[in-house]
Amino acid sequence: MKASALKSNAVPAFKVLIQPSLAAFVRGANVGDSQETDLEELSSTWFDGKAFFLLRSSNLGFAGPATSVAIVETDPSRVEDRRLVIARHGKETYARRALRPADTPMLALAAETPDPRRSPPTLLLHENEVALHRIVGMLFNAKVTPPASKSEAVQVDGTGSLAYVKSAYKIKEDSAIPLALPGQIALGGEQINLDKLGDHLDAYVALHLDDGSSIFKRIGEKLPPPLDRLRSFETIGGLGIADILSVGKPQPGFGAVEKAVLVLGILYHLSPP
Repeated sequence: MKASALKSNAVPAFKVLIQPSLAAFVRGANVGDSQETDLEELSSTWFDGKAFFLLRSSNLGFAGPATSVAIVETDPSRVEDRRLVIARHGKETYARRALRPADTPMLALAAETPDPRRSPPTLLLHENEVALHRIVGMLFNAKVTPPASKSEAVQVDGTGSLAYVKSAYKIKEDSAIPLALPGQIALGGEQINLDKLGDHLDAYVALHLDDGSSIFKRIGEKLPPPLDRLRSFETIGGLGIADILSVGKPQPGFGAVEKAVLVLGILYHLSPP
């Protein structure tokens, strides 16, 4: 029996240019500030035919931390091997990586938890028994109220944070792997007041530094006094290291944060795969 499509939500209208560099992304550059003449445009119509699932587990590892909101295609499909999916099987909903061996109608739904000792068993199912929805992006800090559920993922209205999209950037660096891969699109929100960084602990941010460089990090804790003008900015993927940077007041020997832009999410592609 053919699985039904998911219901989608109306997305707040927006339209932004996709900046060619992280520095332009953080500075909030417009097309007149860029040397590029063929900037792509991203609008809210990208979300047509998409639905949102709150992840209640860490089964997608760094690519989809628990409490992230997965953006999925509303129509179920025969997904490619190793794609991240939301899978509906009976009354259960799973957030997994789909493994599709060749020459068999069976597929495996595997978890990739950061701690493999706490990983749930891999599920082996006939492809006709499960509805697979490609995950095509992630939203962070979406602040949605989940309905009661014990499933690994639950459908929500994840459109609230999209009203705050102010910018977009095509990722070129490797430091966010596997959360974000080169070629994917980062969604930028409001610029954060530097004295309010503590209100956004663990949030993903793009930082512009006093040496002209820009980095993509996760907000960590302040260092204890007398070094409390310094803050840790953590790696957000499987690569890279934490940075200790000064905020508000310079500290000899350390780079300084000049601007911080909240990263609202990651889109995996702009057109159908």
